[in-house]
Amino acid sequence: MNTKRMKNSLIVLLVFAIMLSAAGTVFAAYPERSVKIIIPWSVGGMTDVLTRPIAKWLEDYFDVPFVVENKPGGSGIIGSLLIENAVADGYVFGTTSMSTVSAQYVSPVYPKMENVEPLAQAITIPATVTVNADSPWKTLEEYVSYAKANPGEIKNSNSGIGASAHISAIVFEDKAGIELNHIPYVAYAEAVVALLGGHVDSTNIPLPDVAPHIEAGKLRMLAIASNERHPDFPDVPTLKELGIDVVMGNYSGFVAPKGITKEQIKVLEEGIGEALQDPEIRNFLIGAGFQPVYLNAEEFAKKIKDTEDSLDYLVNELGIEFVDD
Repeated sequence: MNTKRMKNSLIVLLVFAIMLSAAGTVFAAYPERSVKIIIPWSVGGMTDVLTRPIAKWLEDYFDVPFVVENKPGGSGIIGSLLIENAVADGYVFGTTSMSTVSAQYVSPVYPKMENVEPLAQAITIPATVTVNADSPWKTLEEYVSYAKANPGEIKNSNSGIGASAHISAIVFEDKAGIELNHIPYVAYAEAVVALLGGHVDSTNIPLPDVAPHIEAGKLRMLAIASNERHPDFPDVPTLKELGIDVVMGNYSGFVAPKGITKEQIKVLEEGIGEALQDPEIRNFLIGAGFQPVYLNAEEFAKKIKDTEDSLDYLVNELGIEFVDD
């Protein structure tokens, strides 16, 4: 190679190295300003309780604000559409759950999972069969026996038609051979308040939202819809133990608008994963009734697809209809 050609080759390599360095600098800088996290449900609910400590951890980790905004309404549809339609610049993302997937069965306008990018799953949450502490039903057997003798009489609160608690209730009543009167509320918190106030008789709201009231002696959990008993409630049997082969509940994770870069997805999924390894975060989530289960972007995408397939089976094969009660 002559001297001139060698010099030109060195210049090309130098320019290429500078470009890679500059690209690395841009990548390393993300996020460099405030990030918004949209929660499609109300303050104090399951997703809100989960998200705020993770947002604070990410804020400290990245040294930029992570601002949480609650946008409840329509069983999560309003906030989910805001996430879906946000600018895909990496500075807006939000939470999702099974309710986001089920919205297509109950509303003419609903979020579409193909319009978002999964980032990471954070937790799974078992559903419960919970009654007021003053309820005459001390066991699940008593509850089911009464329900069979009085179809449609037991008023069961949920967090909105087609939301996860409603789906859990429908699966439970189908497997138990009973008929419940489904009473929708705007969110988990309101559904639990209705039970506390004696306006309804029971709920299948997940463990985190009923656990504090159970511990305070105001509610009684008759069964939990998990594979194993919960360590904080070892005396509460699973539905499977009682002959009702149901494992049900919800999950919660994070998604971003379609169009966010792969590099930004990587940064956020890894940040969330690091947060869920923090002992303080894990202890808080377990204490709140959650089961920390981290899935990266690819794994979470499969989880969402499996949920879509499961709900499609419930609707089209089992004939379960999500309609206004």
